Amino acid sequence: MGIACTLLIYLWVHDEMSFDKFLDNNSRIYQVMEYRKMDGEAKLSDESSGLISELMVAQVPGIEYASPLAPPDWFQKFTLSAGDKNIKASGQYAGKDYFNIFSFPIIEGDKNRLLTDKNSIVISDALAKRLFNTTQNIIGKAIQFQHDKDYFVSGVFENPPSHSSQQFDFVLSFEKLFEEQGWVKTWNNTGPHNFVLLKKGTDINDFNKKIAGIVEKNSGDTNRRAFALKFSDTYLLNTFSHGSRVGGRLEYIKLFSLIAIFILVIACINFMNLSTAKASRRMKEVGIKKVVGAGRGHLIFQFLTESVLLTLFSMLLAILFSWLLLPQFNYLTGKQITLNFDAPIIIALLFITVFTGLLSGSYPALYLSKFNPLAVLKGKLPSSIGEVISRKGLVIFQFTLSVILIISVLVIYKQVRYIQLKDPGYNKDNIVRFDSEGKLLGHEENFVAGLKNMPGIVNASFTAHNMVGRNYGTNGVNWEGKNPNEDIYFEGIFAGLDFIETMGIQISKGRSFSKNFGTDYSNVVLNETAVKVMHLKDAVGKSIDINGQKKQIIGIARDFHFESLHEPVKPLFITCQQGGGSWFKIIARIKGGHQKEAIDRIRNYYESSNAGFPFSYNFLDEAYQKQYETETRIAVLSKYFSALAIFISCLGLFGLAAFTAQKRQKEIGIRKVVGASVKSVAFMLSKDFLQLTVIAVLIAFPLSWWALNQWLKTFAYRIHIGPAVFLLAGASVMLITLMTVSFQAIKAALANPVKSLRTE
Repeated sequence: MGIACTLLIYLWVHDEMSFDKFLDNNSRIYQVMEYRKMDGEAKLSDESSGLISELMVAQVPGIEYASPLAPPDWFQKFTLSAGDKNIKASGQYAGKDYFNIFSFPIIEGDKNRLLTDKNSIVISDALAKRLFNTTQNIIGKAIQFQHDKDYFVSGVFENPPSHSSQQFDFVLSFEKLFEEQGWVKTWNNTGPHNFVLLKKGTDINDFNKKIAGIVEKNSGDTNRRAFALKFSDTYLLNTFSHGSRVGGRLEYIKLFSLIAIFILVIACINFMNLSTAKASRRMKEVGIKKVVGAGRGHLIFQFLTESVLLTLFSMLLAILFSWLLLPQFNYLTGKQITLNFDAPIIIALLFITVFTGLLSGSYPALYLSKFNPLAVLKGKLPSSIGEVISRKGLVIFQFTLSVILIISVLVIYKQVRYIQLKDPGYNKDNIVRFDSEGKLLGHEENFVAGLKNMPGIVNASFTAHNMVGRNYGTNGVNWEGKNPNEDIYFEGIFAGLDFIETMGIQISKGRSFSKNFGTDYSNVVLNETAVKVMHLKDAVGKSIDINGQKKQIIGIARDFHFESLHEPVKPLFITCQQGGGSWFKIIARIKGGHQKEAIDRIRNYYESSNAGFPFSYNFLDEAYQKQYETETRIAVLSKYFSALAIFISCLGLFGLAAFTAQKRQKEIGIRKVVGASVKSVAFMLSKDFLQLTVIAVLIAFPLSWWALNQWLKTFAYRIHIGPAVFLLAGASVMLITLMTVSFQAIKAALANPVKSLRTE
């Protein structure tokens, strides 16, 4: 069981570590990052100017290829059409050398010319089959984009593997995006990602020194400094969302690797205790072998060989168990892991087998091989204070790890429940969202008015913000009395009328946007945090400047969470729009219990109003929960792993209880002869183990408190670890210990004293 658990964790860690490592020239692919001074702090961003790639090629030596990228998470899924097929697909805009940097296999087309034409489109083989039923001879064929313009297929690439952090169905030219959205090639507006393939032999430290001042040199901005980070490391080291770090996967890899080691060590300790508990059955074997000339080295080799062979059989069973459990494990982890016996897996299995066999067999081998042949042939089992201390130390170590795991499970569960149940400041339930595209673009108000008249629709609006992360931000907010040295970042939400009401956002002062006021399209609503950082008194009625546009404050919204609870609430402004663009989504609040009927009505209305565009929707509460997908999975996996570790620990304790009862059987017999009760004998045997558990609890409490506080610091909003968690964990372990040893204690106390004393 211990090896099977370790094997599953190894497969998960191996899968995580392999992300983006499949790329050719992986060691030379780097992503351009920026250090930024914002709000008085130095922050890290994976976004940079769309101009930086071509400038680096021109100004910095050591670059083989460079490419900007507007990733898929910028956009909604686009509608692509070929013949009578209309398909939703995920796309991105990239520079002409993108496929020279990222070695996604090209099935058709010349990778050096795939994106040189602004009207070209490169599609995946999966998308080609959906659109054309083939991947062959489709170069030059037209694909209609959003029923608006035609692009022509210049190449077909293999669908990105599951181990790629970049997942997309098609690629368009970055120059086309620049043509339509000029801001992507300015220095002050950042957002694009930029990648470089360095020439062989280029030193990354020297390269970073050369690009450090490129932003200041070309834009005069002294608050931003560029540097390059190895692309395949970004998946593990940092997870970015619109320029902000939101976590690191490497932390969870370290955590589960540690859990795997814990479980394997606990299993080994268990084996040691069971082996030494059965030592009396092998005393005469050891004595006879020593009498006939066997040396201690020979005996150690024998016992270690037995241990390795036993571990080998355990490994075969563990592989079987892992194979049977893998589908459920994949479901829990959201992975597509397969048990393939390639070189890394075989090496890992051999290492685990040998390591576990030697570790678990070392103490029993040394213990059994040192028996004095004359003593053991007389039936005397040797003992020493060192052996007792080491055996008890192993039990303390086992249960220290078990207590740490129990406390961790309780705290992680409480934190996950806290972030799932905490009021985000708006009502996220029963909100359906779908893209504004085609004929709806610029006419969202008319479509929303029709939605509001439908049965089952409580309210509706539209917005460019997804409410589960940063979408748009600016430092260009100014107001009377602002400190000129302050550089404050504001998040912005562009939305239609009734957005605030549809979302259930509370207004603490002033009012929301209303169609009864014709000037509201030039007004703004701030959140409470914005008012605080601006140091405004009686803010309602005052004017501010947002990127050169004068806006009057008409209301103050109570703070709500538009990012995950890893982040504190940031200053925010909400502006009212008459119509949207390709980034906008229409939102509707559905009456509870009427989802299916309401969705069917919305679908029919959408398809009749926007022919040729497939209706695709999602619910806001699902997107909200997805923010904490990693934490939720960690909580579930920790629960299972902890239960397994505790169970294995109990097996070890059971073995030690049997060993103790066996060694003290004559003492127990004498006590019973002189009048000791079953209750007093059972208490005597259980007391020692409870003392060991208490020591383990006292060691585990401060260690777990420190470790879990470090984890909780990654959340801006978190629970407090109170004494109840520690008391519950301690009581649980004490109860588990008592239940485990009580069987052996009662069995020994009930034994016939005549049988234990007959040899004297």
